[in-house]
Amino acid sequence: MSLKVAQALKKIVGEDNVLELPEDVLPYTLDASIIYKGMPTCVVRPHSTEEVSKIVKFANENRIPVVPRGAGTNLVGAAVPPNGGIVVDLTGMNRILEINTVDLRCTVEAGVVHAKLESELAKYGLFWPPDPGSSDSCTMGGVIAMNAGGMRALKYGTTRDWVLGLKVVLPNGEVIKTGSKTFKGNAGYDLTRLFVGSEGTLGIITEATLKLRPIPEAESRICAYFDSIEKAGVAVSKIYMAGIVPAAMELMDKGVIIAVNKWLGKKFPEMDACLIVSVDGSKEEVGALANKVERVLKESGASQVLRATTQEEFNEIWLIRSEGATALPNVTGKMNVTHDVCVPISKLPEVFKEIRKICEKYGIPVAILSHAGDGNVHAIFSVNLKDPEETAKAKKAHDEMCRYIIKIGGTISGEHGIGIDKAELLVEEVGPVAMELMRSIKRLLDPNNIMNPGKMGV
Repeated sequence: MSLKVAQALKKIVGEDNVLELPEDVLPYTLDASIIYKGMPTCVVRPHSTEEVSKIVKFANENRIPVVPRGAGTNLVGAAVPPNGGIVVDLTGMNRILEINTVDLRCTVEAGVVHAKLESELAKYGLFWPPDPGSSDSCTMGGVIAMNAGGMRALKYGTTRDWVLGLKVVLPNGEVIKTGSKTFKGNAGYDLTRLFVGSEGTLGIITEATLKLRPIPEAESRICAYFDSIEKAGVAVSKIYMAGIVPAAMELMDKGVIIAVNKWLGKKFPEMDACLIVSVDGSKEEVGALANKVERVLKESGASQVLRATTQEEFNEIWLIRSEGATALPNVTGKMNVTHDVCVPISKLPEVFKEIRKICEKYGIPVAILSHAGDGNVHAIFSVNLKDPEETAKAKKAHDEMCRYIIKIGGTISGEHGIGIDKAELLVEEVGPVAMELMRSIKRLLDPNNIMNPGKMGV
């Protein structure tokens, strides 16, 4: 069967674009979640929407699972083929088709790397506001399929707020266009947002038209250290209460700070939490906002408040945030298992305390890295995945944390998605009626259940 599948796909994309050998498909057996794995029948690398359409039509006719994949940077198993089948690697579709500086939009193929797009847009003084942490490798198709967020989400919103339209290959191979090239549109159901965040379960995104903005004239960065993470959480609310909407507001706990110091040989104060606040806008506006932020942080009980006055200091402050996730596994000797939840901002102090309490209960070391400005918390478990007992305890800690988050009015995923990792918990958050509605949409568009089956609980 696998031989027949490969031969049929080679007729569509050519022999060089179909991978069959175990050593060639090995990188596609897992994604950045690390935990989840699956062996594909083969991997196919298309270079056009037409080729994707033919691939999906063939798969649908033969009831073969299809797993769309970009760079595989997601953390919930969304790009893993647990049921085998065809992995469609979209990284070859990597053209920036248009940058329109008058209408403030661009059109890109799914395989364009986010950082490359940002670099090209910067030449025109423009940027696309969502900023996923894996910018150097993640592709725009994956960013859109997972509705990525990032550090600027509190001011600018997430991916769904910056997508004007899509080109999508449906599970039967047909191609549709959603949305328009305009900033407003009220023609029928919002199909664009249906596909944004659908994790490849409803179709394959091959092109996207995105909304852009001019790069702000200036940005300032302030770093504050607190002797308790709860105080830092309260400070987040006080920033907003002072009438300030930062470009980013990132919180790292002591575990992250210590790891960065050891990994990079730095001497950042090893206090219980560090809160980094960035403000952007015109030079005059930024100066006034930065002064206000400093004052609020000091009034909130910060032990130290540092404001970047040079580009070197600006970059140095950010190292605690940018290098935290890399430093932790290198220092602990264990794997990072990053769990993403989101809560009302007022709940942050309580949530930080409860996550630590739950992990202490199960004996799982945890570090907290949070997009605190929008209530998004990443609990980073350090786990020896080769130890079944430790892995089982980490799973229990994760599930208890998620159920607690649901109980207080939060969500089990702020930006990383559901994938395999949280499929069983999704119904507990949204309820059985809403879950069945989602499954009905899935059945309507994908009656043969070929499109990324086993993900999102649908």
